[in-house]
Amino acid sequence: MSETDSPAVAEQAQTSAVPVSDKPPAERHARASGLPLAMALASLIVSIGLAVAAYFIWYQVQQLSRQQAVVEAGVSDRIQPLRASLDGVNRALRDERAAVDAKIRKVDEDQQSISHRISTLAAIIGRSESGWTLAEVEYLLRIGNQLLQLQRDTNAAAKALEAADERLREFADPHYLDVREQIARDLEAVKAVPEVDVDGLAVTLGAAITSVDRLPVAGTHYQPVSHLDKDNGVAAGTTAKNIDELGKVVWASLSELFRLREHDKPVGPMLPPEREYFLRENFRLQLAAARLALLRNDAAQYQAALHTATEWLVGYFDPADTSVQQLKSRLEAIAAVDIAPKLPDVSGALRLLRQQMRLSEQQEVLPVVPAKEATDSGAQPHTVDQPDSGGSSQ
Repeated sequence: MSETDSPAVAEQAQTSAVPVSDKPPAERHARASGLPLAMALASLIVSIGLAVAAYFIWYQVQQLSRQQAVVEAGVSDRIQPLRASLDGVNRALRDERAAVDAKIRKVDEDQQSISHRISTLAAIIGRSESGWTLAEVEYLLRIGNQLLQLQRDTNAAAKALEAADERLREFADPHYLDVREQIARDLEAVKAVPEVDVDGLAVTLGAAITSVDRLPVAGTHYQPVSHLDKDNGVAAGTTAKNIDELGKVVWASLSELFRLREHDKPVGPMLPPEREYFLRENFRLQLAAARLALLRNDAAQYQAALHTATEWLVGYFDPADTSVQQLKSRLEAIAAVDIAPKLPDVSGALRLLRQQMRLSEQQEVLPVVPAKEATDSGAQPHTVDQPDSGGSSQ
């Protein structure tokens, strides 16, 4: 309670203590008219204070509004370039996002295409590990057949067949036992083919080509045979040891001047040097043609070139010379070699494998229908055509 209220309370207490009849009417009227005046003055003072406070607050608000407008103008001036750059960044981001979305769509399309191709490939060769194994066996059999028929490489063909048999052994499917049996028969046939030492024959022909310049041509080393007198037993050109042999020596020398010789073949004239040069070059070319035919597995050309070379060796070179005889023996030996022996047909295992693969695929796609249902309806189970995984040509 305030101090201003304390006298009023005391006065009121005193008034209440004095009987009403004891106070004069003038005093009671004066007191009753002073209280509203005080309240009015207090109300006026409060109103003036509130008005001043309201004006001050309004003034402060106006000042703050002006300052806010200035600050907003400055901030707007500073933000405007940022907004422009932000708009550029947003446009760039939208363009980049559009490009990324386009790439993502392209990747999705490629992924769908790849998935389709993988599905197609899986349908062709099978989705299980057995499909890959059988495809590998088919590839090995096809490679072995090509190596044997095209390159005549029996060793490589045998290794390819052995690898295919090993894959089937690991596969351990009884349905492919017939294929393994055929592979075993093909291996025996391949190993029975005589092996041709192509390198050795080529080296022999190369050595023969090198020795052509050392071969003597027929008739270049003629030596007359000393003749012994049948009657006297004295050879022409000998010296008499005593007076008794003098007549015999003279007679042998005179008889040597006139002598008849018998030959099985007509005697040909000696070759001039230029013809001898061409003879050696042509003979060397025949040997080179034989070596080329050997490397190309051309048996007919090989035999023809060696036959011609042997005929020229016998007809134009000295048959009594040791080097000529040795070369003739070597040519006859290598001419007897069959450089292109008959090759077996090893495609039977490949045909059996493809046939069994088709049968296995058809069994996998057969619909499961109860026997009673099939009998009642009279419908026959049908198969769905599948791509032939082993139908590729050699």
